[in-house]
Amino acid sequence: MIQKKLAVLLAAVALVLALPAGSRNAAAQTSQSAEIVLVLPFENVSNHPEYNWIGESFADSLSALLNKPGLIVVTSEERAVAYQRLRLPLTVLPSRATAIKIARELKASMIVIGTYNVVVPPSTSDDKSTPPVDKPLATIAGEARVVRVNEGRMAGDIFDGAWAPRVYDFSDQVTNLQRLHGELAYQILFQRDKALSFSRNQLIQEATKVPPQAYEALQKGLLSPERDPTRAIYFKNALLLFGKENGGEVYPQAAFELGRFYFNQAQLKEAIEYFTMLKRKDLHYGEAQFYAGLAYWKTGDIANALATLIPLADEKVMPLVGVYNNAGAVSVEAARGEKKPAEQTRLLGQGIALLKRAVDSSPDDTTVLFNYAYALFLAEKYPEAAEKLETVIAANQRDGQAYFLLAKVQERASHAEAANAADNQARKYMPQQSYAKWQTDWQKSQSLATLALRSRDVLNQIDISDWNRTKAIEATNANNTQDALNKIRDLYQQGRDDEALAEIGKVLIVEPTNAEAFLLSGRINQRRGDQEAAIAALKTSIFWDPPPKMIDAHILLGRIFLERGDLGEARKYAASAINIDPSNQEAMALQRQVTMGRRP
Repeated sequence: MIQKKLAVLLAAVALVLALPAGSRNAAAQTSQSAEIVLVLPFENVSNHPEYNWIGESFADSLSALLNKPGLIVVTSEERAVAYQRLRLPLTVLPSRATAIKIARELKASMIVIGTYNVVVPPSTSDDKSTPPVDKPLATIAGEARVVRVNEGRMAGDIFDGAWAPRVYDFSDQVTNLQRLHGELAYQILFQRDKALSFSRNQLIQEATKVPPQAYEALQKGLLSPERDPTRAIYFKNALLLFGKENGGEVYPQAAFELGRFYFNQAQLKEAIEYFTMLKRKDLHYGEAQFYAGLAYWKTGDIANALATLIPLADEKVMPLVGVYNNAGAVSVEAARGEKKPAEQTRLLGQGIALLKRAVDSSPDDTTVLFNYAYALFLAEKYPEAAEKLETVIAANQRDGQAYFLLAKVQERASHAEAANAADNQARKYMPQQSYAKWQTDWQKSQSLATLALRSRDVLNQIDISDWNRTKAIEATNANNTQDALNKIRDLYQQGRDDEALAEIGKVLIVEPTNAEAFLLSGRINQRRGDQEAAIAALKTSIFWDPPPKMIDAHILLGRIFLERGDLGEARKYAASAINIDPSNQEAMALQRQVTMGRRP
């Protein structure tokens, strides 16, 4: 198997190295073509601080609208993490130098910055006798600029041989703020790429899908202090206004923020209500599920905690230490209360597997190690449990619970001296009443029913940001690869084989396990009469993408071997093609040919 893998990798390397150096360099540049964009809150230069929320709204809305193929946009959460790393207050409006420093921390290549002025007609702010329907509306005017981080200057154009920075002016009534966001996003995107796949109207529709009053309420809520009751009032208004205008639909961001507000207030039932409103497609769905699962666990609803956390612990969904820890700990908790032996064994095994993933990801995390040790103790793996507990104690030599658990592990392992030593430490560091209760329970039932598994109550925002960034890059690369494969297919259909092979090499530099690229290479080499290269490419295609997708590679290999007179190999691939899809016409034709033993 190792030799086979090596042969496959060598085939891939050979295809890539066959490219001219210039093509390889171009491919490397293509893999880095996605730009990372940071949108900072715009600065309010008016004397109306009550409109400060508009500045954050530009950052929030433009970040969503600019998130198009070829661009990876920094989220507000990622921006907050960068501020923390640089020890900047979240409310600071950075200078251009500081903005570039923030961008470099986030590896962003573009920054969008701006200022705005709000004009409030006197009757709006002072003349209360004027009926509201007749009051003139506040207006907003301002400008935005794009900074190219690596160049250290404003984005722009060359006019008459001189560099002219591009300024994006905007103005409208405040009630049309979201339309302004859409207009501005379109101008920025169009300046970067004149061949956009969407129209100005489509982007404006995307920008204005949230009712203006609901959007304003959300933005004001986000700027309210974390524990201020008015924060919840704003979010509830946003939820109500959105639902009223959209047939009862949920405003996902408002629901998520309400869930967080109540979770931070330890009002867990209310937190669950709002967190569970989010759907899988919503931006903060994973975080909402994490906190909902944690809230279920803390309220003793183990069944719902399991149902919420276990799907989240899939490596493709949210592979974070906190998720693995909580999902594993809840599984162990469920196993501890399960009466059916088979189900108890399954749940304990599930918990151990999840906690091991957490330990592998974060070997020094004492919360995870404590839970893992307890699960190993329940599974009667005493030496391993003792080893983990010793690591926990080394990090905190006053952890009385860890000493108590270690004492019982050593007692079960018949290490009396070590058990007594750990027990003495447990007596020393645990509250007397707690120690007495734990010891009484142990003497009665030889169990540790009072031991509480340790939860991770907060998801690390840096971990979330890194994971989201990885997903965004993967999605961008996938889009770029698909575009490249479409181009290769067109070149193949036009008979432009040399150009197609050069493009295939570029794809394989970025994604060396792309099965379809190898399949296309096999087709082209077969057409060119290079059977050895075709066979190598087709076998590699099958290796990287086994049935049922690569039936074409099996059929083509069968035809090549039949043409070479190798009936044994031809029959093998004909049979595998039929096994993949018995109704495939080309596979059936190949099967007839190899059965008759004749060449096509």
